[in-house]
Order: sequence, then structure tokens, then C-alpha cells
Amino acid sequence: MNAEQFARRLDEMRLRVQNMRGRAVMPDEAVQELLHAVEQLRLAQEELRDQKEALEAAHDELLEERGRYQHLFQYAPDAYLLTDLSGIVREANLSAARLLNVRPPLLSGKAVVSFVAVEDRARVRRELDRWRSEPTPQLLEVRLQPRNREAFDAAIALSVARGGPHDTGIGFRWLVRDISAQRQLTAELRLREEQARREAEASDAQARHVQKLESIGVLAGGIAHDFNNLLHVVLGNADLARLQLPADAPAREYLDEVVRATQRAADLTQQLLAYSGRGAVETRYLDLSDEVRQMGTLLRTAISKQAALVWDLTPDLPTISADATQVRQIVMNLITNASDALGDGPGSITLRTGCAEDPRAGAGSPDFVFLEVSDTGCGMETGTLQRIFDPFFSTKFAGRGLGLAAVMGIVESHHGHIRIRTAPAEGTTFRILFPAVAGPGNAVPPRRSSGADWRGHGTVLLAEDEEEVREVVGRMLQRLGFRVLPAVDGITALEALEQHDHAVTAVLLDVSMPRMGGSETLRLIRERRPELPVILMSGYTEQEVASKLLDESNGAAGFLQKPFLPEDLTRVLRDASQRAVR
Repeated sequence: MNAEQFARRLDEMRLRVQNMRGRAVMPDEAVQELLHAVEQLRLAQEELRDQKEALEAAHDELLEERGRYQHLFQYAPDAYLLTDLSGIVREANLSAARLLNVRPPLLSGKAVVSFVAVEDRARVRRELDRWRSEPTPQLLEVRLQPRNREAFDAAIALSVARGGPHDTGIGFRWLVRDISAQRQLTAELRLREEQARREAEASDAQARHVQKLESIGVLAGGIAHDFNNLLHVVLGNADLARLQLPADAPAREYLDEVVRATQRAADLTQQLLAYSGRGAVETRYLDLSDEVRQMGTLLRTAISKQAALVWDLTPDLPTISADATQVRQIVMNLITNASDALGDGPGSITLRTGCAEDPRAGAGSPDFVFLEVSDTGCGMETGTLQRIFDPFFSTKFAGRGLGLAAVMGIVESHHGHIRIRTAPAEGTTFRILFPAVAGPGNAVPPRRSSGADWRGHGTVLLAEDEEEVREVVGRMLQRLGFRVLPAVDGITALEALEQHDHAVTAVLLDVSMPRMGGSETLRLIRERRPELPVILMSGYTEQEVASKLLDESNGAAGFLQKPFLPEDLTRVLRDASQRAVR
């Protein structure tokens, strides 16, 4: 009976009860109670109908909500699976089917573990077995193996699904994501971080290395300066003593040896100055092949008798602007190292010259002229290669460790570059690159006469803080016919010039002195006597002071690098006197 039929029956019952009113069959009170009961039934019927409509609306809403859930579940971007407590799939969305490469209808009933890579299956089974003791959600990272596709890294969020009257576990929820791209990105970021860390460490190490070399360079330059002062005392006195002896005097031979030994010691200080970037540089236009070719006889005597010297010199090279003596020093040091690398066994050393382009400048005319020295010797390992330019580092038992350090200083002072190829048991190649310049080839400076017969006159103001140097230079001046006015520093020199102004015909001025150095002293002398010839002396090189102090009109008229011989002093004083006369 539906609701309408039930309502009609109630109306019929109400009419019958009303017809009973006034009859003897039933008292009016009973009839009234029956009518009230029928009315209560009608009200109950209305309530039931309202409840039915509410239930139907709730049912429709539930169906709609379930439809939305099913849509979200099926078309969610992440893979979702519902399994029983054994891991058998009961329901899976389309993303899960695509991820595991299985058609959606065929996925139900399969074990999730069958899609896990073999090496991770035991771990997944352990997680399924311990849900009763540890029911909290688990996060797993495993390798999944889809059907007929390559395995990939996946992240699984596993939680227990509960239900029933006692809210017990009825299955598992699986949220699966492919994290292969994330893993790859993480690995790339880690690799980049590691590379950046190594580059930063290398940069810090290089910076520390440069600072160390700069510090040692300053130290080397200072040592060379002070050592040159000492050598000047020995060389000057020995040469003066030699000049006073007759040619057949037995002692003359010993003094010749002292002079030669002192000059060799001065060459060593030149290596120190070359390393520190303060080496003497007398540049001219050179053909590098010609310079190397002229060293042929010397180079053959410098290498092992077992070594073969191979020449590969390119003719008609572009010129370079370089100091010929220092270029020869580079060649000799590299040849000596190459010979040492061969040891006592046979091998070859190749000398090669040629042109090279700057890779940063693109194609065009040659930017560099190179000198290359290759050997077939023992080569170098990485640790040795990183230290070869360190001063005082040597792999030779009796080595001083200044050869390659000096080469580095010379190359840097010529604005060049050094390239090295080496490996253990594969030999070593040094390539020295000099900037090519446009200019005449081999402009040889004119030979200078010693001026041995030249004599001077007048008074020379000699400012030098080292007593021994001051004495030996004073003897040289006196031997040339000059009177000497000594001074221990710049202030004393200015005071002496003030007292003997017009008697002073020239000034010999040391660059480095206490209280007042040569630069300030020279400026004040120029203000007082602008025409007075001033000659500078220093244990450093001419290039060290040339840019500021050597100028015929405003600066010094000449320069002497210690140690110097009497003939060097004669030449400089003679040239300065001749210019003053003109």
C-alpha cells in the first residue's frame, strides 16, 4: 500500500466513525476517541512522508557525492590503489593503471608486490605484515617494475583502511608517485653542489697559492737586493785589487776566480729577481728561432750524452719584444730539466718554435710566438706538477729549486703564458708563449765601450746607507779622479749638498735608504739643482725604478744595478758628464 492508498483508507475510516455518532451502537465519547486516533494516524502518515522525502534526497545526494568521489578517484593525477590486508588490489584508479602499464579491468585481483622490483619485495612485505603492531602510515621509497617497461623509483604512502563495527583494519590505501625525475634532479643538484664545492676549494687553494708566491716573491726580491749589496763589496774590492796588480802577478789569478764566482752569485740573485718579477729586462725585437739556434753548441753540452737533441725551428717568425739574456735563461732551464727527466737512459729532447693564435680572439694573424721543449722522460704526476713553480721546490738531490720559478717570473714579466702537458712515463712538454709584435727583427743594441782611459774631476756626492758598499764605491770614484763626499742617507745627502753646493759635480744616490729614500731625495735635489747629474744605484733592477725615477729632464741621468764593476761606473759617469756638457 502506497501513501495515497493509505490516506484514502484513513478518510474512509473517519467517515464511518462520524456516521456512528448519535446511534446507540457506540457512545459519543468512544466515537470522539476514534476520530482523534484517526487524526493521529494522518499526522504520523504526513511525518513518514516527509521522512521518506528527506531520505530520498539524502540518497540522491549520497549518490551524487559517490559519483564525484569516483570521478576524483579515477582521474586523480596520482596513482591510488585499495587492497585487502594481503596486498591484493580491490580497486585502482586510471593513474595507477597507467603507472603500472596494466589495463584498468585487469589490475583488480593482482598483488601489488608483483609490481615491486625483486630487491625491494621483502621490505614491502615486512611493511604489510607489521600493520597490527604499528598501524601508523608508512612512507616507502622502492623500485617499481611496470609491465613491459623499465623500472623506476617510486614513493609510496601506505596507510590502513578501517571499517566494520569495531573499526578494525580491512585493507590498505596506497598512494604511489613516480620520483625518478625528482631523484635525477636531486642527483644533478648534488653533483653541481659537489662540483661547485670542488671549484671553490680549487679557487681558494689557487688564491692561497698566489698569495704564498707573492709573499715569497717579495721575500726573494728583498733577499736579492741585500745579497747584491754584499756581492758588490766583494766584487768591487776584488776588481779594484786586481786592477792594481801587474798582469803577471800570481795573486791576479786568484782574484780573477773571486770576480768570476761573485758574478755567478750575482746570476743567482738575478734568478731570484726574475722569480719575483723584478729581473733586469733589456728588451729588443727578437726572432725567437734565431735566438734558440745561436744556443746550439751550449745546449748540446748541457744535456746528457745519451739524449738526442731534435730541432724543429720555424723560419721567418713574427718578432717578439723580449730580453735576449732572459730568453736564453728560459731555454737553458727547460733543456736542463728535460735532460734530468731522461736520467741516464737514452731519449730525445725536441726544441720547437712556431706561431699560435689566441683562442679567445678567433681566427686571424698569429697572436703568440711559442717556444716548446719536449722530452721523452719520466713525466710528472699531479702532485709534482702542482708544485713545480714553487720557489725552492726541486725533485733533484742537488737542485736549488729556482729554475722553473725564475722561468715563471720571466714569462710573466714578458706578459706571456706557460702551458704544460705531462703524464707519468709519457714525458713532458713545456710551451712558452710570447706576444707577437710588429717591429724590425733582431735590433741589436750598439756595443758600448768600457771607457777604461776616461778620467773624471770634481766632487761626487755619494749617498749610501751600507758602509761597506759606500767605501768600495768611494774607492772606485777616487780611482777615476773624483773627490768623494759621503752621506749615509737622503737627509745627510741634502745637508752635504747645502754645505758644498757648487763643489758637487754629480750625485751617486742609493734608492733604498733609511729616514729618506732615493725617490724623495732626488725630487728635492732637482728642486735645488735641476742641472746636476744624479745617478741611481740599487740592488733591484733598472725596471723596478725606471717608470718613476729615470728621466733625463726631471729624474736621474743614469742607473747602476749592484753589484757593478769599476768599468760600469766609469761608463755611466762618462755618459752623464757628456750629456751635461751638451
